[in-house]
Amino acid sequence: MNDLTLTRNYDIRSYETDEHWRATLPALCNHLQDIATRHAADLGFGYEDLIRTRRIWVLSRAYLHMDAMPGFGESVAVQTWPSGTLKTVATRDFVVRQNEHVIGRGVSAWAVIDLDTRKATSVDDLLEQRVIPDLPPALEFEGRAVKRIKEGEREVRIIARKGDHDVNGHVNSIRQVEFLLESAPEQWQRERRCVGGDVQYRAECHAGDELRCLCMPQDDDTALHILMRTSDDREVARMKTWWK
Repeated sequence: MNDLTLTRNYDIRSYETDEHWRATLPALCNHLQDIATRHAADLGFGYEDLIRTRRIWVLSRAYLHMDAMPGFGESVAVQTWPSGTLKTVATRDFVVRQNEHVIGRGVSAWAVIDLDTRKATSVDDLLEQRVIPDLPPALEFEGRAVKRIKEGEREVRIIARKGDHDVNGHVNSIRQVEFLLESAPEQWQRERRCVGGDVQYRAECHAGDELRCLCMPQDDDTALHILMRTSDDREVARMKTWWK
């Protein structure tokens, strides 16, 4: 296996499943975030490497689509690799396999933020002289941006907690996916399963922030979501989801 790819096995635990004992999309996203963090460290540009120069990785966008959702007690093999750069972000791809069959694909975009200026910096120095694996893209973003909605058919309000914070001191990206999914129609949550999500992060949020989660179902078994901070009406994240 090319040393610029990493594969790890993940067991589906009971607390990672829905009422039908199937893995939830956020649970699978956590596996992807875990392996990405580990692989970046292996390659020399992980959290500890960047923090020495007052920089951090921040997830800008992530898209995961599953053909099948593994169940409780089952195991999946997640493979990941750095796949290139797009302006100020580095991209990373993922393939999810079960019993050697591909059941899911993902792609993510990561920005490097200077902790002193709070602005994005170049990622080129982190990937220079490094060979990107000669692999076809696992998945490509549908477009340049996730479509934004201004109002929703359903709204849920959530107060972020300290326990939602990540190592960078703001609400974890997967927690935000969970918040966004709360706004999905109740009937969909009862009768369908979310099998895909394309989420774009727009601003930080922190413990104590009140957040408005809005959802607008579409006619093609997809939905558009938006996460807004009520104190300043700032858009925190937007997402498109796929349902079966």
